[in-house]
Amino acid sequence: IRDMMDDLIASQTIKLAEPLQIEPGRDIRPSDASAVICRDGNDLSVANMRWGFENPYAKGLIINARSETARDKNMFCDSILNRRCVIPASGFYEWDAYKARYRFFLPEKQLILLAGFYREEKGVPRYTILTTEANESMKPVHDRMPVMIGKDEIRPWISDDGRLSEFLE
Repeated sequence: IRDMMDDLIASQTIKLAEPLQIEPGRDIRPSDASAVICRDGNDLSVANMRWGFENPYAKGLIINARSETARDKNMFCDSILNRRCVIPASGFYEWDAYKARYRFFLPEKQLILLAGFYREEKGVPRYTILTTEANESMKPVHDRMPVMIGKDEIRPWISDDGRLSEFLE
């Protein structure tokens, strides 16, 4: 993923806010830090953030949010309006009803770009991933999947408030 990130950073004119914390071959799990693309003034930069918002009502983390309701939830509203981000990944996992794990990835080791948003909690930047209804390839495994965007949609997702609804539908 490091080579893919280097290519993405170069092609999109993204600044590095800090050294990337990418460990080759390691899966990112909730609460782990990972590289996230976010707005830095009028520019884009890559920062390390932890996956999952602290859950104020129960133990555990909130690792994703439904795209169709995120703007309506007090916990997510300010972040999705003001602090959108992109989470680069080599793939992602979903579990079926029988707890079997499936890995989803793009052909030819393409980088997957997941739409998300972030906030700071107790001085720690944390992100969550947006989900949407599953597409046909995903439905046999799970009814939801991450919202994925293309390389040319990074800047619009992060910075173009006028297009937010388009991404959430």
